[in-house]
Amino acid sequence: MQSTRMAASAMLMMLSSAISHGCFLLIAVVLARSLEVAEFGTFNQVWLVNKSLLYMFALGLPVSVYYFLPRLPDAKRKGFVLQTMVSLTILALPFSIAMYLLADWLARYFHNPGLAQYLRLFAVYPLLTLPTISTDAILIGLGRTKYAALFEITTKTMMVLAVSAAGVLTQRLDLVFKALVAYALAQSLLGVWMVWRPLRHMTLRFSPADWKSQVAFAAPYGVATLAGALNYQVDKVLVALVYPPAVFALYAAGAFEIPLAGVTSVPVVSVIMGELGRRFTAGDIEGFLRLWHQSLLKLAVPAFAVAALLMVLAGPVLVTLFSSKYAAAVGLFRIYLLFVLLRITIPEQVLASLGDTRFVFKAQLAALTTNIILGYALVRSVGWVGPALGAVAAGYLFATLVMLRIRGRLNVPLGQLIPWPALGRMALVAVLAAAGAAGVTLLPLDAGWSIGAGTLVFATLYVLGSLRIQSITPDDLRTVWSWVLTARGSLRKREALGNGTHQ
Repeated sequence: MQSTRMAASAMLMMLSSAISHGCFLLIAVVLARSLEVAEFGTFNQVWLVNKSLLYMFALGLPVSVYYFLPRLPDAKRKGFVLQTMVSLTILALPFSIAMYLLADWLARYFHNPGLAQYLRLFAVYPLLTLPTISTDAILIGLGRTKYAALFEITTKTMMVLAVSAAGVLTQRLDLVFKALVAYALAQSLLGVWMVWRPLRHMTLRFSPADWKSQVAFAAPYGVATLAGALNYQVDKVLVALVYPPAVFALYAAGAFEIPLAGVTSVPVVSVIMGELGRRFTAGDIEGFLRLWHQSLLKLAVPAFAVAALLMVLAGPVLVTLFSSKYAAAVGLFRIYLLFVLLRITIPEQVLASLGDTRFVFKAQLAALTTNIILGYALVRSVGWVGPALGAVAAGYLFATLVMLRIRGRLNVPLGQLIPWPALGRMALVAVLAAAGAAGVTLLPLDAGWSIGAGTLVFATLYVLGSLRIQSITPDDLRTVWSWVLTARGSLRKREALGNGTHQ
């Protein structure tokens, strides 16, 4: 029963994350088509600064919620949630001040004089959003996964509507940022309300000792997350420092990671993180590995499929999304697809479930150093695609270091840590399916038809091959079909209600 509940919770969060990340991609597509290339580059520079500073000031507190809240008795939950949100509110103030004060300095180094006014305009955004950044984690910890999913879907839909309206109707970058600020206010109010509802009847007990325990857990992970965020942004910063905004716009269009981790592995690992910790504490290493491997193998099915298919269809996909103005970024997009293979799990969260958050920082620091050195050398020797190669190399280095640490903590052989034979068979099926789809790209079809036909060929071969090696089972297909029928029934019911209302 517990495994069924975890699976249902993970699936619900995957669905909400898919919608959430789809909204972020839609925003990029809309703005790329609505704004001039240089303005799209400026938007991405502002967003780059926001994302880089976010992890510096969040201090790992959202992840600590996943670890602590499910373990706390009801008497301590209200105080824990309150101390988390108050801490984030306090941290939001220096975040906004830093963005405002650094505006002119960043504009000079990014070779973009117009950047400063937009950074100052956007400085209020983190002040509104940071206090409620842990809303979904809190709701999941309180056992209200449905409401966490609802919060993600609602807020991200609001975001894409606000930004799209400003971008399409006005084509003014300043109004796009004002629309984001208005959205941030609405998100903050909704987040506070949804968190307060399940807590309002609980007793409030605040313990300084509990707060210190949370900070002691969160701070090392937060510093590691900061290093990870900087690591993820190094290539973009290098390109922004060396090239003008128009080139950075091309880089931003191609150097975006398919949000598979946020859609699949992050929700799944977040949901099972508490259970992994309990099994490790109880000494049940076999149970730990069994649960982790189940999630890992299931997540590899979409990850390998996405990486293989898009490697073949990268050209038509990128042009369809961003227009032919960004066709030069296709090679860069293929380089970034190599990240997808790493997203069959979130090793740093698995290590955190073992109570080890300090090593993540060391691994991130090693990867960050590698990324900076390689990225700088490659941007000078290879050009604007060079930093992407350095970023991929650093990503694989980080994953390797953390996996070796997990192996040491569990005291198991490397061959037992990861189900290599099963992953190898799945990768082979993906490569063969991609080879079949590659033939479609040779036909004289436009981008849309090429994507459709290639996807159909790939999906057919991939599903048949996966059924043969049992990485996909008939039960999986029946489950997916039941989701389709449920979604169709819900849609028809809403249409019927709507028709009845109009009558």
